[in-house]
Amino acid sequence: MKWQEYQEAVGQLYEQMAEFGVVKKNITIPDRVTGQARQIDVWWEMKIENHSFKILIDAKKRKEKIDVKDVEEIMMLAQSVNADKAIIVTNNEWTEPAEKRAKFDGMDLRILSIDEATDLVVEDKWLMCSICNEDCVLLDQSGFMTKNNLLNWWLGGKCRSCDSIYINCQDCGSKGIAREKIEYICECPIKWTSQNGVLSISEFDPNKQIDFEDPNQIKIDFNE
Repeated sequence: MKWQEYQEAVGQLYEQMAEFGVVKKNITIPDRVTGQARQIDVWWEMKIENHSFKILIDAKKRKEKIDVKDVEEIMMLAQSVNADKAIIVTNNEWTEPAEKRAKFDGMDLRILSIDEATDLVVEDKWLMCSICNEDCVLLDQSGFMTKNNLLNWWLGGKCRSCDSIYINCQDCGSKGIAREKIEYICECPIKWTSQNGVLSISEFDPNKQIDFEDPNQIKIDFNE
């Protein structure tokens, strides 16, 4: 998942709170000192009696935990745009010092996993990739092949990050993953192999080595 998509997912998450105020995504607000435009991931403003309460929400897609420096940077940003409160939403966790600093500053730390984020912004999502755990699989391909004069129907999808191809063989009910030059054999049995995002389908022969140039194989290009 790209960080822009994660930012959009956080925005959509807080848009659900629009009934309690106005939620804006990816906006700029002038710095109260310099007047320079400051980019804000999500800005939530609500009226409480005669007062306006402003919340800055920052989305951070990270492989590492949020640290003290992250908390301090967002607090400074919140102060620069006159926010009354700041929230950091991340797919990862945070260090203990970061949690202490956030608590001292009245900042909230929240987790929105990549899986939850893709549920919000990615259409036709199938599942999260178990190989890379970085992005989702789009189940957007289907086809069939003839075996013993019968049609074998399948569904498939490619991970948007690591290009692993997931196969759901409808005939035998098997589900598996074909990775770069690593075959998957379902219970039919049919052999599924992947190379450069192209899925090759052929009848399984235990005495035959993989031949990615075999013209008898059915080839599906997942890159298109």
